[in-house]
Amino acid sequence: MKKIILMVVSLVFVASLFAGASGEAYLQYPLIGYPGAADEDGGLVGGYVGIGYWGADYGFHFNFRDTAYPGDNWTINHMFKKFTLHPMVNLLVGKTAVPLVKQLNPSGFANVNIIEGGCWSFINPENNFMLKLDGNVSGLGWQLYTANVNLSNSGGWDYADYGLRLDYTVAGVEIGAGLKMIGVPEEEDSMMDWAFDLGYTAAEMVNFELQLLNSDDANDDTSDLNLYFVTHYVPGFKGITPYLGYFSHDGLDNEGLLQAMEENVMFFGLNMNPTKDSVLKLEYKMYSLEMLDENEDDYNADTLTLELGFSF
Repeated sequence: MKKIILMVVSLVFVASLFAGASGEAYLQYPLIGYPGAADEDGGLVGGYVGIGYWGADYGFHFNFRDTAYPGDNWTINHMFKKFTLHPMVNLLVGKTAVPLVKQLNPSGFANVNIIEGGCWSFINPENNFMLKLDGNVSGLGWQLYTANVNLSNSGGWDYADYGLRLDYTVAGVEIGAGLKMIGVPEEEDSMMDWAFDLGYTAAEMVNFELQLLNSDDANDDTSDLNLYFVTHYVPGFKGITPYLGYFSHDGLDNEGLLQAMEENVMFFGLNMNPTKDSVLKLEYKMYSLEMLDENEDDYNADTLTLELGFSF
């Protein structure tokens, strides 16, 4: 099924390449942090290199290297085509971000801060094959989808998950909520993820984004809620936009169980546009917990990362 969907989308994508599309290529380079970086590929051990090509109703994105989530090396992580079924209903077919949380574009240009790897699914949504219907009714944006995930933390199923995403703006506040069902609701090992997010720009000066995600692990003895927050100064300073943020993630409690919001990361950085078709981001992260390997290198050491991108 996946091969058939990928083949169809590939053909449609190739046929659409010259229909008013734009592309980008970008990389991340660790300047400080990431153990062993100085000994492997000049620092790219902690880096990321990707290329994307986007049209009004289709998208393509390829990872050359992503050590934040090594399983995504040399992979197509976005390839989809959208069809208009009705003025109020679209159909998306292919592989792209599962719209549980606020769907961040994989574009390096579209986000103020540097996106983390897929392991931080509450920041950068997981990518998967899906069929998705979406539209807008009186200002209410909706997405209804089935994703070919088939797996959970507690077992596997031979059918797809399904979910719903709603977005609405009232009095300048962007409100969103998502729901994803994994497994059969009546079964003991079924799970339900949910998300809630808010976005607001005060006096056209300061933008705030808050995102909560409850990632079910089918264990009532563990907490599942994590949060993400980022704010930035909208006008910037001569093409430089400063930002800062915070996100939490799971850690082990005293009984060795994974608990949400046990650990956290604080980050701040600068988003710069040296030219109209380029982006430069410099971001510093501070981790609350050390994570040492067999060589006593800390994989959660404070890091300074540079991201450079070009559009074409």
